[in-house]
Formats: sequence, C-alpha cells, structure tokens
Amino acid sequence: MRLRWHRAPSREAWTDEAHRLLAADGQVPPEVAPDLPRLRDALLTWSSTWTPSAAPFTRIAAPRPSYDSPAICGPDSDSNVEDVYALDHRALSRAAQITSPDVPPGAPITTNPVVGMLRETLLTGAHQPGDRVLEAPLALRLGLSRRGVRAGLHALAEEGMLDLLPGGATAIPTVTAKDVLDLYALRASLGALLMRRIAMLGRDNLAPASAALAEVRAAARDNDHARIREVDLRFQDALARIADLPQAAGTFERLTARLRMFVNVLDMDYSQACDTIADEDTAVHDALRGADGNEAARLWRVKIERGVRYMIAQLPEDDVAPHLWTTLAGRPRLRPGDPRGAAH
Repeated sequence: MRLRWHRAPSREAWTDEAHRLLAADGQVPPEVAPDLPRLRDALLTWSSTWTPSAAPFTRIAAPRPSYDSPAICGPDSDSNVEDVYALDHRALSRAAQITSPDVPPGAPITTNPVVGMLRETLLTGAHQPGDRVLEAPLALRLGLSRRGVRAGLHALAEEGMLDLLPGGATAIPTVTAKDVLDLYALRASLGALLMRRIAMLGRDNLAPASAALAEVRAAARDNDHARIREVDLRFQDALARIADLPQAAGTFERLTARLRMFVNVLDMDYSQACDTIADEDTAVHDALRGADGNEAARLWRVKIERGVRYMIAQLPEDDVAPHLWTTLAGRPRLRPGDPRGAAH
C-alpha cells in the first residue's frame, strides 16, 4: 500500500497564497482582469478574517507547487479538503463596493477592506455621542472575526473617527470645538495644496469632479439637504483623487470620513445651505477649469471658513469658539461674486 500525504493549508498559508496568486505577474483570465483589485481585496479580507460560519468553496486552478512545501504535496495533489472554506459572495460584494471609485465619500480606495466595511457601517448607522461600539454584533453582522473587528476599530480610532477608551474599547466621538478646529485646519491646508496641484494638470482631468458636481447641482435643485451633504463630500473626494497625489488623497478621504461622523453625530441641518454649497462647488470647479490654482485655493478656503463656523455653532459651547478659528487661521478674502448666503 502506498500513502499519499495531502497538506491542509492553514489560514496564514491561504493569505500567502492569495498574495502570490494575485501578484502583478500572475496570469489572470481577461474576463476578470478589470475586477482584479476588488477580487484581491475581497480574498485577502476573507483569508485574514475567516470564521467557522463561512461556507466551503473549491478553488479551481492549474496544477502548481503548493505553498512552497517540499515533498509534502505532489504536483497533482488537491488541497481542496474540508479545512478550506468559501469566500462568502456577499462579503465579496461588500469588499468590492468599498474599493470602487463610486463608493460613498470618506472611503479611500486604497484602504484595508475590513476597515472600509467597518467605517461605512458606522457612518450609515444612528449613533449618539459616547455610544460604545460593540465588537460582537459587528462581527456577526459583517461575517468577520471579533479579532479582525477589534483591529479595524482601533485603526478607525487612530484616524480620529472613534474615541479609544481605557481597556481598548471604542466609542462614538463626543465632538468638541477643538476637534472641529483640528479637522478643518487639516482640510483647509491639504485642500489648498490639492487645488493648486489639480490646476497644474489641466481641465482634461476634471471629468470625475464634473460628474460629481452635476450630482451636487441636482440635489440643490431638489432642495435635498440630506443628499447634498453626501454629494458635496463626494465632489471634494473626487477632486482629491484627481490630484494624483495618493498619500495626500488618502489622508484627505480619511478626514472626509471623520467629517461625516461629526455631521451625523451633530445631526446637522443643511436645508438652508443647498444653493450656497452648489455655488461654492461650481466656483471652485470653474477656477480649476481655468487653471487658476491660487483662485481655486482661495475659494476652497472660503468654503472651509463657512463650514467650520457653522459646525462650531452647533456645539453646546460659548461663542468664543467660532472666533478662535479666525484667530488661528485668519479670514479668507471675499471678492465680488463669491458665493454668499447661509453658512454650512
């Protein structure tokens, strides 16, 4: 009798194999090549956050060496044993959405997919300041391990989107004037840099921002104040990506996620600001079409000025906070024709 050994790969081995299979020099069928980034992120998410509830799946591939293990598996061995589990197709769909260019604002396309899932789940939920974020319900809802959820929540806390509590727990942030000033100071400076960079690249690169601006204008025409705050941020994120500065764009989009959280926590009302938002975005877009980076940066600063003052006004603090922004950052130069009206 002859014995043939078959090695059941560990979870770590599957992660390594996913990396190897999806390397840049891997052979990928033409029909799946356009979705390769989504497939890569989905597979890596599954292989690193597997839970016993996952369904089995069979990987079909041409014979090849297995996991770099000598003399354990022959070239015709089959590693599709009972220890191998399937990639949940719903999880694949969720991961694909997180990495798609059409995702909601504040979802960097280069993010860890697990962090992306958690970010969007928290941003679309109803929360009160100080609410504890419970790991177990999130893990069950998203089909992830508690360890993966915990690591993802800590990553979001490092981004400033959640508060990190003693003992490692996380909570929905309680927004203070200091938090708002910190957030908008970064968006003001980084946004101005991105505006000047976009102006250097020429109007041919503005198509994604033009499409996003059309959504802003449509929301303003409909006076849809719930939708306009989302599409306005999508317009801003589109500009960040156009700049072709990946690190700056990723940082900007993480700031967008933090801003979305603040807006949700404060339950901010934009019903009186729809036209102003559309006018501001149009003015920035027109300046970029004219390759005027300095003017686009100035208009961006005008927009930031309105945003920070309006958000601080929603806080239960004394009226010194709005003036603190002007003291720290100065006041932008308003010119004839600048969008005026309700702050936002």
